[in-house]
Amino acid sequence: MKRTLFVFGLLSCLGLSACSNFEAEWDRRLHTRPLDGFDGCWKGEWRSSKNGHNGDLRAIVTRKSDSQYSIRYHALYGPKALPIPYQYTLDEVKVQRMGETIQVDGYADLGLFGKYSFEGKCVGDDYKSTYISEYDRGIFDLKRTAAK
Repeated sequence: MKRTLFVFGLLSCLGLSACSNFEAEWDRRLHTRPLDGFDGCWKGEWRSSKNGHNGDLRAIVTRKSDSQYSIRYHALYGPKALPIPYQYTLDEVKVQRMGETIQVDGYADLGLFGKYSFEGKCVGDDYKSTYISEYDRGIFDLKRTAAK
């Protein structure tokens, strides 16, 4: 029993530490002017098409070059009263610009959560993406956000 509590406590601390790192970057980037139409902070929700699960989602998009970005996601999963945070970073996000539309796609291996691919479109302040993994599929629906 003591070992279980220790492991749970350790995992909680690690999770809170990762969340606090995301929060610090989120706060910093909210007050930083985006480099282009995709770079910056995005907020909305994710929805599973497979099982109906959904939750809050935030993303920090960082421009690496004209056609390469990274996206750091922070999602909440589970009941609203006690949501479980989950975050991951996609380092190799490819974009193509077509007029006002930015096409986005990529692939990642999320370890225990399997292989994951996505594609989406960013138009103005809206970013919508579909994802497919070994265990789930669904959509991300995000809007650009900035400090008020």
